[in-house]
Amino acid sequence: MLTSIYVKNFILFDALTLTFENHMSAFIGETGAGKSLLIDAISLLMGERANASLVKQGRDKAVIEGVFRVDENRAVQAKLETDGYDLDENLLVLTREITNDGKSIARINHRQTTVSYLKELGLLLLDIHSQHDTQYLLNSRYHGSLLDRYCNQEELLNQVQEAYDVYKKAKDALETALHQDYNEDDLEFLQYQLQEIQDVQLQEEEIESLESQQKQMMAFEKINGHLQASIESLDGTHAVMEQLYEACRQLDALREFDEIAGCADRLYDTYYGLEEQLQELKSIAEHQEFDEQVFNDIQERLFIIHKIIRKYGGTVRQVQEKEQELASRIEQITHRQEYLDKQQAIVKDAEASYRKLAEKLSVIRKKQAKILETAIMKELADLHLPHAVFKVCFEPAFMRNGIDKVYFAVAMNAGSPLKPLQQVASGGELSRLMLGLKTIFTSLQGIDTVIFDEIDTGVSGSVALAIGRKMQKLGLNTQVFCVTHLAQVAACADNQYLVEKNQSKDSASTTIHVLEGEERIRQLALIATGSDSSSSIQAAAELYQTAQTH
Repeated sequence: MLTSIYVKNFILFDALTLTFENHMSAFIGETGAGKSLLIDAISLLMGERANASLVKQGRDKAVIEGVFRVDENRAVQAKLETDGYDLDENLLVLTREITNDGKSIARINHRQTTVSYLKELGLLLLDIHSQHDTQYLLNSRYHGSLLDRYCNQEELLNQVQEAYDVYKKAKDALETALHQDYNEDDLEFLQYQLQEIQDVQLQEEEIESLESQQKQMMAFEKINGHLQASIESLDGTHAVMEQLYEACRQLDALREFDEIAGCADRLYDTYYGLEEQLQELKSIAEHQEFDEQVFNDIQERLFIIHKIIRKYGGTVRQVQEKEQELASRIEQITHRQEYLDKQQAIVKDAEASYRKLAEKLSVIRKKQAKILETAIMKELADLHLPHAVFKVCFEPAFMRNGIDKVYFAVAMNAGSPLKPLQQVASGGELSRLMLGLKTIFTSLQGIDTVIFDEIDTGVSGSVALAIGRKMQKLGLNTQVFCVTHLAQVAACADNQYLVEKNQSKDSASTTIHVLEGEERIRQLALIATGSDSSSSIQAAAELYQTAQTH
């Protein structure tokens, strides 16, 4: 959810800092006050295009910074982690700076990023809906995934996708085999390549062992020189061992003194420990040898191995995959019909496995679609669309997500034919339809914040109150912002913000502040009747009480 926003030198804003709560917040004010400017600022944080006209006249740059809490938004957390962004206490800070020459800088947690990345992140953070909304609900390509989220069959869907991938791989291999022509030269060259790889008999363990031996043999003189110098230091003329033994012998003469006797014993322990290490070093030195023939054999073997690796892939694994590919292609040529028969059987089995899983998923989808239709129809009835019909439509398909092509269709009036959602007429009815759908689908999308920008245009009275109550219901589990000119909608909000435009001779500026207590009721009266008379105040108080009664 959006917890706070800072806006400076943006269009009509001088400097603005707002903090937000969860649930539903309404932004009210006179026409022309700039109620939608805050939504425009938030849109920039979501990656919308910026230009110089957004910078307040006479200023060098505009700054917009929003702080989001993403404790529950697993999709955002996963994306940021994958892309190397750290979260401090699950707080996400998004920043846009726009200069008066039209340049724009975007930041995530104060680290520079791209506007396109902000747009990707924004799709996971919030949904901005207006009368001209063209987002995911109107796009039929998302309808199937929305139904799948409603069905909550992620494991089965994964199984369907994996089965399709197996089928597709087998099918592609068969198609390749059917359309490839080979001649004797092709076969001979493929056999030569396969034999060249097989002759080397690549093994990771052998390469590691050979390289270790090579490294040690190349350092023979260095190793031997240091070993001999170390042994000489310990065991040569006037060496450490001889002097240490003499020190021990001198202390033996003073053993009647307990303290000195203890020192002598510990010194003898050191001497015998060094003697043991000395013998081990001598043993290592005795076994040090350099066999030129062995060294040359290692060099030659590594040369052949690395030549094959470079020629056929770059890694041992890639060479092994190339070996399998060559063997398969040779089989296709030498036993073409047998290979085709075998591959066709593999494709048939893979298709059968896919269809079995896809049909199981399809049954669940169609059963859950009926439940979804009923739930959405109830939402639409609550929004005074009693004759609207919502339908989840299925067309046969054969694709990675199953055998169903899914799209949503609606009929807004009694007797009207069902039409795909994106073909429904725009206006107040569409806005209510979208609101009803979002009440169901927002939680499935995992989006924390939904913004409605004057979707109540063209309605009034009980319909307006129904829209407000529906936003209020959505706000129980999601942060909801709405820009409205209707008292019935604003009264349903948990928080109301007043947007005011201050005009002087030389400039204009817009301010926003949260309404409290009696001021809240007074502003509701003003937007309802244009008056703050006692009767208007009383009516506004009754409206507020009614709207706040859940």
